[in-house]
Amino acid sequence: MMRSLRVLLTRIPGAVSGVSVLLALELYLPAQTPNGADRLDTASTTVTKPAYSPMTETQRLRDFLKNTTSPLSLVSSAASAGIGHWRDRPHEWKQGGDGYGLRYGSSYAEHLVRETMIFGVSSVFHEDNRYVRSGRSGFGSRVGYALGSTFLARSDDGTRRLSLSRIGAFAGAALVSRLWQPRSSASLRSAGVNFGTSIGVAVGFEVARELWPRK
Repeated sequence: MMRSLRVLLTRIPGAVSGVSVLLALELYLPAQTPNGADRLDTASTTVTKPAYSPMTETQRLRDFLKNTTSPLSLVSSAASAGIGHWRDRPHEWKQGGDGYGLRYGSSYAEHLVRETMIFGVSSVFHEDNRYVRSGRSGFGSRVGYALGSTFLARSDDGTRRLSLSRIGAFAGAALVSRLWQPRSSASLRSAGVNFGTSIGVAVGFEVARELWPRK
């Protein structure tokens, strides 16, 4: 499965940087517990892992509904549409309110496709893509954790691994969205650019979740 995912991503022009990030994360990021890192008991030099309960299908469905209807999903779609509007892509949709409306509709439709894919694939592979704050101190450490969280999911034992459901859904939604794009954006190269933009927006929101002041 991992080999097939790599082949799919490497065939999308413009997604090379995304693939490089994935491979680096897979090779160098250690498995982590739900709070971001194992806690080391210096007195006994043993590692104590916080309790973690695997995600149930009811929780997965609730998370899916939340991710497709929450204000945050509308904001993330607006951000993606804004980037496309600024770049005037696709140019057939032109500028102005109508052009932005078309880009927003396309971005939100792609979001729905992506979340549906994540829901299905994460259920098969028992992946938990919910974001949990790191509990770390230090700006760099927290940002690094948030960046990794864009590409990692928890397995049933609470350790984190490369999220096949999330990365596959980003790639799959980028390809599916070509079906309603005009001619200038209906290519694999355009899908690759879309994939990179979606990953960038996701990274930004994960960092915001980590750094947002606690209540």
